[in-house]
Amino acid sequence: MYSQKNIHMKRSIFIITAGLSLVAAACNKDMQVDTPSFSVHLDPARLVADTFTYRAGDTTRFIFSGNADNIAFYSGETGKKYANRQVAYQLGNVSLSFSSKAEWGNQANTLTVLATNNLTAFDSTAIVDAAWTDITSRVKLATNATVVASGEADLTDLVSNEKDSLFIAFKYSGVTGSTQRTWTITNYAVKNTVNGEAYTASALATDVSFWTRLGNVKTPASAIWAATSSDLKIIGGNGAAPTNTSWIISKPIYAGRIPPDVSTPVKSIVDPAKTGHAYSYAKAGIYKATFVAFNHTLDDEKSVVKEFIIKVIP
Repeated sequence: MYSQKNIHMKRSIFIITAGLSLVAAACNKDMQVDTPSFSVHLDPARLVADTFTYRAGDTTRFIFSGNADNIAFYSGETGKKYANRQVAYQLGNVSLSFSSKAEWGNQANTLTVLATNNLTAFDSTAIVDAAWTDITSRVKLATNATVVASGEADLTDLVSNEKDSLFIAFKYSGVTGSTQRTWTITNYAVKNTVNGEAYTASALATDVSFWTRLGNVKTPASAIWAATSSDLKIIGGNGAAPTNTSWIISKPIYAGRIPPDVSTPVKSIVDPAKTGHAYSYAKAGIYKATFVAFNHTLDDEKSVVKEFIIKVIP
């Protein structure tokens, strides 16, 4: 006969085993989600064929029904298109533009603008020996303290394909014996224009930490280029200052890289249910407005996409 103690022990073993089986089953089961029950509606009085028409500045009211944990909105404007939500590569017309001013002294030809698609390293030997193309003649440079816009310098011929890199350099030359010039570069940008839409591949504000400087004169510090989010600048010395050659070189610029467009968050999982979204289009045009509603966990994601053609008239 089994004793009462043996019966309790067998019962405990069974409970522990069953509990472990339930835990293992739970661990092995993915966390699934349901497809959002989400719909969007617009004022039917605005509908002509398949297009909803509004005037610039009107409030476009999107009315929601159902619910979703997360909702994102792409207005269809530049930089906010659902179709462009992933990184892409397409080479269009690559251009360089900036503004410049030259102060003090009257030394000539003290600034050279260069470009290359083949820079193997950022050391002095690689920089000096690189196969630079002198593009100074493609831009307008200041001759005095009056700021001059360079115009759009076409650099498309210097880029081989949509994933090729491009480097821009400003090379300064100051000669001892007379006052050396001070140069300031502002509004610097490298753009890739595809089908009439310009994508900025490089700009001062985004690249401030990525410029490489090379110069033979290190004292004072102003004798070498300085980069900020608003300008590139080098301060020339007086007549007794040594001859100065100073470079500032951009990061590798992937001009053909088209950055992904971004959405506007409308709702996250921690927000209460939303009844709608209001938006105002400032400019006339035709836009594809897109809502993406999705539920997700680490293991699963389900989404629904709702699209509308919006025509905005003046």
